[in-house]
Amino acid sequence: METLADELEEVTAIRVNAINPGATRTRMRAAAYPGENPVTRPTADSLMPLYLYLMGPDSQGVSGYSFDAQPV
Repeated sequence: METLADELEEVTAIRVNAINPGATRTRMRAAAYPGENPVTRPTADSLMPLYLYLMGPDSQGVSGYSFDAQPV
């Protein structure tokens, strides 16, 4: 993602970033971790503000970064 962001920087307005969503309350996670209490994990909907920020105009100029949706 960093390399692609560097390659596109002078050529286009396309932004390239990565998001690590972390452990999220989904059916796939519930199937993989059946003993885990799902309420201890955030829902996918609760992570949307970061995705919307990166897709919107407020993040113009933000490219080549990796974001943790659930910072510790």
